This record gives sequence, structure tokens and C-alpha cells, in this order.
Amino acid sequence: MQNPPSFTSAQIDGVLKAAKLDPELAQQSQRAYRRFLELQAGRPAGWHGPTDIVTLVGLAGEYFWSEDWVRPAKIGFTFDAGKEGSQGTYRLTTALSLEEGVFYCVPNNPAIGWAFISLVSNAGAARHFTVAGMMTDSAWKISVLMLNKMGPDGPVNPPFSALRML
Repeated sequence: MQNPPSFTSAQIDGVLKAAKLDPELAQQSQRAYRRFLELQAGRPAGWHGPTDIVTLVGLAGEYFWSEDWVRPAKIGFTFDAGKEGSQGTYRLTTALSLEEGVFYCVPNNPAIGWAFISLVSNAGAARHFTVAGMMTDSAWKISVLMLNKMGPDGPVNPPFSALRML
């Protein structure tokens, strides 16, 4: 794949002029963009791909869990005190079942590379997922998770989504 072309300031100005963009609107947009950059400096808001998961501190909350598309579920994650971003309890409910247990999570790491989440039910069964991506706000609160089930050869495609419930 080739790199996208670079544009000169003169080319960009030409495009904006040809688009008949009102100069005042352009200045307002530029001011808003600068404010956005100031607010986002060092902040994580936006999409994070599988190699850009530096923390899972924003995981706590309830999600629509589509691991099994035939049996949609709701999952709630609560971190244990002092273990934000790494360990807590979960509750997974479907129309016909309830599963509770402990979850563990880590961001991208040298041990396996992928960020992952493990669910260990109170019955002792464990399921593991790699984080294929996530959408966060500037406080790392996760709104969308894309997860891959773990198989014998690593992550299983396609990923499934977990969407934060309001």
C-alpha cells in the first residue's frame, strides 16, 4: 500500500477557496480545533486498535454482550478495591441463565502482546478474550469493546462487540 499524498498549504488553501468555505467559519473551525487539541493532549479519547490498549481502567459498568449472537446477554464488570484496571467481579445474564465470577484484565503486555480479559465463573470454567479494539472517552471510560474469543491457535475471528449500556 502506498503512502497517501502530502498536500502543500497552497493546495489546501486552493481546495478551501474552491469549496467556497466562509473565512469566518474556517477561523471558528480552527479555534475549535485548537481547543480540541488542548483538551486531548495526552488524552485517550477515540478508537484504540489491538496494539494501542494501554489500560482497561474504564471497563467497569454494564454492556450488551454479543459473544453468542443467538443468546444476547448483559454483562456487568465491577473492579475490586485497589485493583482498578486488573481484577474484579462480573455478572453475565441472559434470558435463561446467570453466570457470576471473577474477571482479570491486562492491557497490551510483553507476556502475550494482546490486551485480554478472562472470565472465571464461580463454577470454575474460564473463558479468555483478546481486545481487538475499543472506543474510549478522555478518561479512558470504554463505550465499545471489540473482543476475540481465544482458541488453540490464538484469537478467533471475527470479533464480537460489547456495547456500554447507558
